[in-house]
Amino acid sequence: MITLPVYLTVGDHTAEVGELELESGEDIRPALADLFRAAADAFDQPEEVTPDGTA
Repeated sequence: MITLPVYLTVGDHTAEVGELELESGEDIRPALADLFRAAADAFDQPEEVTPDGTA
């Protein structure tokens, strides 16, 4: 199994957003699709934010 970190860069900001775990010879496209679906689902979840924006 191979584990690859996944980073997302928007403008000048980069953040690690997850990891892809692939078996030897596995096609990366379905794994990327699953990762992006999970990221999209996370955006749909309300997040509590403090008034000063720190949490």
